[in-house]
Amino acid sequence: MNDQAQRLRELARSREIVSSADNSPNSNVTPATVRCKSIAVTSGKGGVGKTNIALSLAVSLASLKKKVLLLDADLGLANVHILLGLAPRYNLSHFFDQSCTLEQVIIKGVGGVDILPGASGLEELANLDLGHLELLQHHFYNLEEQYDFMIIDTGAGIGANVIRFASRADQVVLVMSPEPTSLADAYAMVKVLYEKGARRIQTLVNMAVSERDGVETFDRLNALVVKFLKMPLELLGILLFNKEIPKSVRRQRLMVLDKTGDGFCVRIAAAARKLNGMASVKRTGFFRKFW
Repeated sequence: MNDQAQRLRELARSREIVSSADNSPNSNVTPATVRCKSIAVTSGKGGVGKTNIALSLAVSLASLKKKVLLLDADLGLANVHILLGLAPRYNLSHFFDQSCTLEQVIIKGVGGVDILPGASGLEELANLDLGHLELLQHHFYNLEEQYDFMIIDTGAGIGANVIRFASRADQVVLVMSPEPTSLADAYAMVKVLYEKGARRIQTLVNMAVSERDGVETFDRLNALVVKFLKMPLELLGILLFNKEIPKSVRRQRLMVLDKTGDGFCVRIAAAARKLNGMASVKRTGFFRKFW
């Protein structure tokens, strides 16, 4: 795996030279665009329902007749497959050790969504070096062309891999709850993403006790961001606390798959329609941005 990663690093350097030439002031070359829109679903802290929301948004986008790939980018502590009650034959660790192709890792058609599972309990995946990310990127080029949306379920917090994935997405959905600790960690996440160049961050408030509670939570975060970063956030939606959600997690069955928890499903569907309808900058491909 190290030899292959080294070859990919050399390939990356050669592509950087070409890219620099293409983007020079005298160049007439326009970077190629791709159809796939990347959306990173992230959070400043764990326990706010991020992965459940990422999956639910992906399924809701698929219900709009979109081809959707969900990448479990919480690489060392992956749990998307656990929430779905799946036991995949392969995960990204098998791809990196060359036991299978990237296409073989993908689980087809879960709620209309293709899943690219990570692995849990593997320290080497939690701390991927640039060579391994380049290897993943290299094999992802053709894969991106097959999808309308790639939902990236990042880890929580501001670790290097989390920020790398989130800052390179076309859009970021920041999941938070009304708890003061969530507010503080959400601001920390926005600040780091802002420093990395992210300028479009959608906020989704989860576990609000009421619509007003959700709006006030967003307003508190937005006020901080505007005051210190001079960048307004956008409110994607508010999800009310629902005692049925923990039950669905224990059953390993998404509420949006069974169309249960009507209020939750309606609000998730509305958020998905917003994401589908939003214009975004010209896309050059999520994994092309790693070069």
